[in-house]
Amino acid sequence: MGHELNYSRPQRTADVLGELAEDRHRFLEKMVLLTGEDACLATQNGERCLLDSMRLLVRISRNLTVRLPSGFIELTQKARALATQISFGSEVAFVEGQDNLAKYDAILSVGSSVRPDLPWTAINSNGWLARASSGDRPLSEDCFTANPISALAAACLGAGEVWKRLIRLKPQRAELLNGFVFSLRSYSASNDIGPALPSELPGEVLIVGGGAIGNGVVHLIRQLPFSSALIIVDRQSFEDENLGTCLLIGPRDLGRPKASVLASVLTASGKNATAFNGDFAAFVDRTSHLPRLVLSALDNIDVRHEVQRMLWPDVLIDGAIGDLTCQVSRHPWGENVACAICLFRQPDGPSATEVQAEATGLSPQRLTSMDSSITEEDVLAAPPTKREFLRLQIGKPICSVVQTAIAQKLSQDKQKEDFRPSVPFVAGFSACMVVSEMIAHIAHWPSVIEPRFQFDFLRGPGYGQLLPQERRAACLCKRTSVIEKVRARQKAAP
Repeated sequence: MGHELNYSRPQRTADVLGELAEDRHRFLEKMVLLTGEDACLATQNGERCLLDSMRLLVRISRNLTVRLPSGFIELTQKARALATQISFGSEVAFVEGQDNLAKYDAILSVGSSVRPDLPWTAINSNGWLARASSGDRPLSEDCFTANPISALAAACLGAGEVWKRLIRLKPQRAELLNGFVFSLRSYSASNDIGPALPSELPGEVLIVGGGAIGNGVVHLIRQLPFSSALIIVDRQSFEDENLGTCLLIGPRDLGRPKASVLASVLTASGKNATAFNGDFAAFVDRTSHLPRLVLSALDNIDVRHEVQRMLWPDVLIDGAIGDLTCQVSRHPWGENVACAICLFRQPDGPSATEVQAEATGLSPQRLTSMDSSITEEDVLAAPPTKREFLRLQIGKPICSVVQTAIAQKLSQDKQKEDFRPSVPFVAGFSACMVVSEMIAHIAHWPSVIEPRFQFDFLRGPGYGQLLPQERRAACLCKRTSVIEKVRARQKAAP
């Protein structure tokens, strides 16, 4: 197993920052401590914050140490078991008693106290509130209203703060959080813990996508009181590069179908879950009864469009990420809110001739003579990066050379797609927002999203934006009479 591949996505994310991240080339080797305070760790939220932080930190550091207060025997056992399950770069170290805190490059503490004299970040949660502080402002000590969603959100904020320290992010890109509080109900700074979680969550749910966001969604759903069927659809298997971003998996999951792995996580927690290991279109073709609540955790615009176009569910809730951009969008059928086809639009691409010229190095003029052969003059006229390729093609017809070059370009593009920048805490926070919106829909709570909330993770959700958008005039979703017939047929299916 190549460790470079395991951490490739977080590493590429750091590389994208360039000179704004002074230690982007060596952050994986720096030392990180995860610890906590007795009062907070004794709560359900505190325990969840700690274990979720472990899930995230092992994916951005090879040198993670955990130090828990004495007396937390059961929590220590859980932490050790989790470390055994998910560790892949190196073993998580567990220490007891006093430790030299000055040797750590970043310290994440589950609690309320702050230590401005150390590279210290405090996190905790309460109700729908996620809190984090890397400065001199302590957090509230109230952590008693249990909610796994805000606990994971707080862990994501904390892991993000740790990563800023490890890469030595320059302040002109983003500052550390200080006394920060965020509500996953109002998407704003707030001290309102919000409503209690429902005691039961009925209604079938379809989850499309089992990657980094899907991992977070499943991790949260298994901790919630779902009483109906859950279906997971994904066509891929977990590969080495997924270890750096997917918070549920460990080495033993590599090579296994994503949908099957996540369904087994849910069934192990007592949920009624099934997996479909295949394309989404094939799933729809083979399924007579389709859930009306759909969660999309995809990185592909075309499949997002398929999900919207083939189902037109009561609501589609989508989680999306860029390298450091985090988003949730909500697409209800009965409101004048942009559908997923309206919102996720493919960029205008280059012409076929431009693609062929880029792939081969030939000029557009030469590409008008497909039957002619490659010459030495073509090699000399090509960009330097294409000359070696064209020299091997001398004497071959241009049409054949174009086919070869396009095939190579598609392979290279696919490789780039597989290794796109990503970090686990961004995907985890997107999952928190997706599940928050899902619960709001089931519980008939109002939502402020019409259709999306988006933010730059390094700056934090406090700088996020609610971005309203109505249905586009030219979009399929305007054909309401046709879509209502499709929806009626689906509801009538056995």
